Amino acid sequence: MAEAQTQPITINPESIRQAVDARMNARLKMWMRICAHCGLCADTCHFFTAKNGDPRMVPSFKAQKLKKLVKKKGNVDEAFMQELYDTAYGECTLCRRCTLYCPFGIDMAMMVATMRGILTSQGLTPEGLKAAIQNYLETGNQMAVSEEDWVETLKWMEEELQEELPGATIPIDKKGANIMYTVNAREPKYYPQDIQLAAKIFHVVGEDWTFPSKPGWDDTNLAMFAGDIKSASYIVKLIKDAAEELQVKRVAITE
Repeated sequence: MAEAQTQPITINPESIRQAVDARMNARLKMWMRICAHCGLCADTCHFFTAKNGDPRMVPSFKAQKLKKLVKKKGNVDEAFMQELYDTAYGECTLCRRCTLYCPFGIDMAMMVATMRGILTSQGLTPEGLKAAIQNYLETGNQMAVSEEDWVETLKWMEEELQEELPGATIPIDKKGANIMYTVNAREPKYYPQDIQLAAKIFHVVGEDWTFPSKPGWDDTNLAMFAGDIKSASYIVKLIKDAAEELQVKRVAITE
């Protein structure tokens, strides 16, 4: 089960209704309408199998909570929003395995992701995820690594790299390079040696590459998992802007 909300859930029917209306496209409406509740998706879900066939874990059952939310038109109570939260974050990983087995091709993971987006619009997001998204907005990366620490880490790894491979470099802000390399922000924070290992490969194969010094080097996007489209778009734009600024030909990611 997902962590319970520690703060009281404020119910604003009009705000919930607006959040629902903003996300209800023709495809989602069709999926909600055509589900036959056949149960063929049941055994595809690891929550269903791990909980000994609990019918509440059948993907189609979980996804249909979106239909229930739409029908209520924002007129829900705190218990319903907590139930929605538990399902969206504690009973589905959005793996989409169920979609592969649905005879109608219903993307139940997308329906649950839509539930997450609606919850996020109401401030209902797991605290860890919420904090990471705030870090993106404030620093450009999920781990809140400062620009100074990022550049210093790259220089540190370059020094160690040159002890093994004299002449090898970790280029920073090289314009016109073939590749702008990006990493998971956990690497400079906790595993900087991973950056050095990638640099070894690039050096050995003679690749023309670079890192950006400014935001745009973190290729993770945790806002996507919260259904926070605005923040997710901002994170992608950071990478796009960095690539355009450096005039590179390609962007390579580690994820």
